[in-house]
Amino acid sequence: MTYIDLAFYNDVYKGNPIDPVDFAKLAARASDLIDMVTNYRLFEFGLSDQPEFIQTNIKKAVAAQIEFMHLEGGETSIHGGSPSSVSIGGFSYTEGTSAAGGSAEVKVLSDMSYRYLFPTGLLYIGVGVRC
Repeated sequence: MTYIDLAFYNDVYKGNPIDPVDFAKLAARASDLIDMVTNYRLFEFGLSDQPEFIQTNIKKAVAAQIEFMHLEGGETSIHGGSPSSVSIGGFSYTEGTSAAGGSAEVKVLSDMSYRYLFPTGLLYIGVGVRC
């Protein structure tokens, strides 16, 4: 289930231009990622049952994730599709290694998406207690 359409992305979020076919794929993937980091709370309760502030922030988080994936090369950006080391003849280029010498982690969720989600309370993974 996607949380936004192309009209929201273009008119409200005002994201970078994106092909409608690419948008549909990325919107589905971005919505899945938002569901994952919010522990599927929206999937359980529904977006329309949330206050307007939360609905708007969720939609903006999805839009930010779509823009992030689009600018990073599409769906492969979240699957680690780009190499961290390339060699051609005597030329070698390496990027993204950690300080410990291991391989770099793939950044899956954009920083902006986290920033939109933070004030919603949906990132909380603790245990609720009722007295």
